[in-house]
Amino acid sequence: MKKIIVKVILWFLIVNIFAFITLNRFNLKSDTAYEWMLYQDIPPAEKSWDIVDLHNRWDTYWYLDIVQNGYYLKTDDTLSNVVFFPLYPLLIKIVGTIFFGNFLLAGWILSTMFLFLSVAYFYKLVKEFHPEIDPELPILFLLIFPTAFFLNVIYTESLFLFLTLSCFYYAFKKEFWLAGFFAFLGAATHSNGIFLALPILWEVWRTYGWKSIFTPKIIPVFFPAIVTGGFFLYHAIKFHDFFLFFKIESAFGRSFIPNKEHFSLFSHPATVNLIIDTIFTIVILAVLYFVFKKLSALYGFFMLATIFSALTSGTLMSIGRYSLVLFPMFILLAGIKNKNWQMTWAFVSVIFLALDIILWVNNYWAG
Repeated sequence: MKKIIVKVILWFLIVNIFAFITLNRFNLKSDTAYEWMLYQDIPPAEKSWDIVDLHNRWDTYWYLDIVQNGYYLKTDDTLSNVVFFPLYPLLIKIVGTIFFGNFLLAGWILSTMFLFLSVAYFYKLVKEFHPEIDPELPILFLLIFPTAFFLNVIYTESLFLFLTLSCFYYAFKKEFWLAGFFAFLGAATHSNGIFLALPILWEVWRTYGWKSIFTPKIIPVFFPAIVTGGFFLYHAIKFHDFFLFFKIESAFGRSFIPNKEHFSLFSHPATVNLIIDTIFTIVILAVLYFVFKKLSALYGFFMLATIFSALTSGTLMSIGRYSLVLFPMFILLAGIKNKNWQMTWAFVSVIFLALDIILWVNNYWAG
């Protein structure tokens, strides 16, 4: 474990130094990769020596908006913070008070802390339940994944990954109430947290059989649904619209029906972006097939649910970032016997990780 922690520290230093240099080296115009960007005032990133602020882009604004202003609807704009789940902003608010209201720093510290916790639980899960695999290797594949930089920015990715791994870990250990607790928190972090009911249901069924459905043992399975339903109910009470989440998500480019506007090829950046997202989708679907075949059906169904949620949102936007939580993919890669295939994946992944960091720090859409 000590060796992998050292490697994570080295990764953290390397990617942030690279991001810091990239931010202050380029002089770029505003991004035009999506049509909705044309209707918003999205300036290019300013050159800055503030290393904390380079982790502040895109959705970070909405999380900090919730911290400072709570949930509200804008009368003059369809975009709103009400689609962002509450746990991460709540943690930023709590930790931010320790740093005298510096919520930006609090968010970065939290994301970094949950990155290390994610690595620790990933190591434990692989070591205990996949003893045939070197537990350091899946972690390295995670850290070089093209969107891995999101694990250290002011987004929910590292928190959600930690809660996902914890839920699976304790479900495998048959500690279902504890797994349910992490699933509860996962559902309070991300819309896909509702799928954390799957490992609990799977392991309860494997342990006790179908009769457990009629016993209290099944209760933790419902924790994620309770949170998600509660969030929608909050919208109904405060904003008088139970389905507000889906309406506002549509304004963010996620209409949950095929939307030609978000697939239109109106510029070279848009074309390249669509190609990258399409490649991501094809690769993840191919990996999904082998996860079902080589690892387990539980892993496969969890990945399938997450991918289905992304693909039915009306756009391929963010498919790479949503894939970060699909930890079975990294276990599968670590189990490949052909080292040439592993090295090929590693080379390609590192190149796209560098591209993602360049895009992010320059205020370009990176996922």
